[in-house]
Amino acid sequence: MSDRQSWSILGVLCLLALILFGGGLVGCPYYKVWERKMAGQAELQYQQGARQALIAQAAAEDEASIKRAEAATRRVRGWADAARQGCADLGRPNDQACQDALLRDAATYSIAKEGHEGVIVSVGAPATVAVQPSTNRSE
Repeated sequence: MSDRQSWSILGVLCLLALILFGGGLVGCPYYKVWERKMAGQAELQYQQGARQALIAQAAAEDEASIKRAEAATRRVRGWADAARQGCADLGRPNDQACQDALLRDAATYSIAKEGHEGVIVSVGAPATVAVQPSTNRSE
C-alpha cells in the first residue's frame, strides 16, 4: 500500500467520523424529544388505565353498597313482620309497645351476632334500635 492510498483511506475515515459526529450532534436533540414524547404517551396510557380501574372499583363499591342497603332493608322488614306475628301469637295483635320490644330485641340480637358496633337501625318513626360501640375489650 502506498503513502497516497494510506492518506486517502485516513481522509475518508476522518470524513466518515466527522459526518457521524455531526449527525449525532444534530440527531441527539431530536431523539431526546422523541424519547420524551414516547415516555409521555406511555405515562398517559398508564394514567388512563389507572383511572378506568378506579372508576370500575367505585362502580363496584356503589353496587355493593346498594345491595347491602337492600339486604338490610329486607332484614329489618323481616324483623318488623316477625314482631307483628310474635305479638299476634302472644294474643296482643296491633300492640305497638309489644312490637317495638320484640323488634328491638331482634335487631339487637342480630347486630350483636354479626359483630357490628355503633349500628343504628330504624323502622319507621316509633321503632329505633341503637347499639353503642363497645369499649376496647383487649385492655
